[in-house]
Amino acid sequence: MTDTSTSPKPCFKCGSPAELVKAGSRRFWVQCTRYAGQGNCSAIGPQADNKKEAIAGWNKLR
Repeated sequence: MTDTSTSPKPCFKCGSPAELVKAGSRRFWVQCTRYAGQGNCSAIGPQADNKKEAIAGWNKLR
């Protein structure tokens, strides 16, 4: 069994670690730690209603 829903995989564009972002009570997404203000990678995952869905959505991006 894979851990696709427990932790974000490294960035599919640059390989940097990914981070879970929470905005409000039911808005989550995963983005590269080098996203916009912190570097130069533009990788960002789809928004979801919970952490598990946000991580799963990010891990499907390849």
